[in-house]
Amino acid sequence: MSPDLGALAGLAGLADLDVVTPADASPESWANGLGVTRVLAKRLAWRLSIAELRGRMPFSAFPGVDRVLIPLSAPTVTLVVDGVERRVTRERGIRFRGEARVVATADRGGVSVVNLMVKRGLAAPAYRVELHRGTVLVDPAATLTVLLAGAATVDDLPLPPGSALLQSPRERRIRCESALIARFDLTPSGDEPHT
Repeated sequence: MSPDLGALAGLAGLADLDVVTPADASPESWANGLGVTRVLAKRLAWRLSIAELRGRMPFSAFPGVDRVLIPLSAPTVTLVVDGVERRVTRERGIRFRGEARVVATADRGGVSVVNLMVKRGLAAPAYRVELHRGTVLVDPAATLTVLLAGAATVDDLPLPPGSALLQSPRERRIRCESALIARFDLTPSGDEPHT
């Protein structure tokens, strides 16, 4: 059974926008001040943003958070997670704990990445990245759907890469010739802390 996003987030309703593009979000500084991100959507349990990487950049620490990172403007990004080098591809992404010591290495010209942060104890993230052609049905129960690469439209409006479809009470259809799409499902955590 899919969770109700409003209940999961602890909010009464959904955001006014159910389609958000990177141009809709203003740039903000990282928590450590070393980079820039654009927050596409934020709820009590999670935050979705597009972060910009340039050169060698240590990530901010986020204790109690699970993170998912997927390259957006380049096919791969190199991360060192707790001393282990990982080449992260657009087709697979990576999940890691916010407590981990992470350093990214990217082209100095800049690389954009999709960055999902989920508060552990409130929700658990699951995701998949798939190549689609034709019409893609977006389940109203899906928490987040992000266009990673390719050309696509929804309601005849063009979607640039990095666009996110948020959970909506109505069924949405993405039309594309060929597009790489990430789908995120956030389920309530079974070990939610009691206070």
